[in-house]
Amino acid sequence: MRHPLFLAAPLLALALAGCATAPPMGAALDEVRIDSRGAEAGGDFCADFALTAAQARYFLARSVVVTARQQHDNWDILPCYVRGTARSASGVWHWEIRAGATATLETPAGDTELRACSDCDAVLGRPAGRRRL
Repeated sequence: MRHPLFLAAPLLALALAGCATAPPMGAALDEVRIDSRGAEAGGDFCADFALTAAQARYFLARSVVVTARQQHDNWDILPCYVRGTARSASGVWHWEIRAGATATLETPAGDTELRACSDCDAVLGRPAGRRRL
């Protein structure tokens, strides 16, 4: 009979491999850069939405991966956005942060993650306490 840990090690390796590209919460992303800012249709109120590289780094370090359903149900999907890039040990990341505390993050491998941040109101210029999660 095989020891139970004999099976656990390969399963753990597979689980960790699936998370290899995603920076863990709080992970350092270097060279965070702002490429553009703007708004989609209906975003006339977005003129004041802007982020510095430090604010974007703060958001990216505290945001978590969410499902489309979680993002829709628990955050405001606003038309205001800031886009940019960041670098980690695994390569260049492309990101878009929206005024409603949501983001899209493209990994160096080309995968897309939906992100949200419950603790980022201060850098987004929003009153605290608007999240339901």
